[in-house]
Amino acid sequence: MAKSKSTKPAAMKAVPAAKSDAADLKTSRGSKPDPTVPRTPGMLSDVEIGHVAGDVWGVLVRDGEMTIAAIKKAVPAPGDIIMAAIGWLAREHKLVFTAQGRSVKISLR
Repeated sequence: MAKSKSTKPAAMKAVPAAKSDAADLKTSRGSKPDPTVPRTPGMLSDVEIGHVAGDVWGVLVRDGEMTIAAIKKAVPAPGDIIMAAIGWLAREHKLVFTAQGRSVKISLR
């Protein structure tokens, strides 16, 4: 049998992009956690904080406005990582903080 030739011109063939140093300098602002990086639960890393931020987001979507204490009870992660995740979402302007007496309630924008 004869081999079939590609009908695409050489210029249109997919060429893998070269990895630049600029890709290594990306900040977490506006970016999502890389799903290809392995998650290490309990480790304070940008990957784990990103995953927990997704968990916090999901809890707020499901349950609506909550206090920090309620979020800590609902999300199965250490408290410091939950606080970092709340900070991540706040930095991205995804959260609204409402003071009610001595407590602060958090909701989604």
